[in-house]
Amino acid sequence: MPEVSHDTTARESGLRLRAAIRALLSPGIWLVLAVQIALVFSMRDMPADASALASALAIFLTATALTLFYYLQAGAFHALTLGRETLAVMETVRAGRVVFVAFVWLTLKAGLLLAAVMNVLIVVVMLLTGQDIKVITNALSPFFSLAVGILTFAFVYWLQFVFVRREFHLLPSLKAALQIARDRLSDSAFLALLVLVPVLVSGWLPADTPLIFDLLVSVVSGVMGWIAYIYCIEVLRAQPPQAGSANSPDRQL
Repeated sequence: MPEVSHDTTARESGLRLRAAIRALLSPGIWLVLAVQIALVFSMRDMPADASALASALAIFLTATALTLFYYLQAGAFHALTLGRETLAVMETVRAGRVVFVAFVWLTLKAGLLLAAVMNVLIVVVMLLTGQDIKVITNALSPFFSLAVGILTFAFVYWLQFVFVRREFHLLPSLKAALQIARDRLSDSAFLALLVLVPVLVSGWLPADTPLIFDLLVSVVSGVMGWIAYIYCIEVLRAQPPQAGSANSPDRQL
């Protein structure tokens, strides 16, 4: 038994180290991070008193940048499951063509499901407490970052499962990801650090945080997220595919 425990610890350490090295040395990942950070800061700095033409142009550019980000993100998610080497920029671009539409559709369905669940919860709280929706929202807002962190951690294997197994059904993939996270709860300290810490730190940052510090937190959080993604890919590769998983991203819910 001690030998088995030692082998398991060594294997986990190897997976974590390879995930960190692969994320840090992948130009494709740094491209996605650059586009993501530029998009976030451009939306944050959009002037409120801009003219109609400037606002329309800003909306168009933001939509274009958002589309580019989703395309590159989908390409990176997919390409990282195809090999174990560092991810090049052109690999990310080429891989995006295969899964972009399926990924966007899956993301939209997940967003609608989350919005529906949140609305149901708010209505239930309103009925139980008799409070106005604005009062409830203000009361729950301090716990939003914590809730996002817990939800992200609970479904940390979701996108990895989607791209490794090519299972683009929403509900089956969510169920499978939750089951995997529950089965590996004893080995989840590393993922908890990578997923929960950035979410909590970002939620606790004051509104007047200096730009350079905000940028640094965004970069570190992004890198930690990609390390978690690659680590989960390696974990899933060691598991046999489940019966009924899809072989193509064209399969939908």
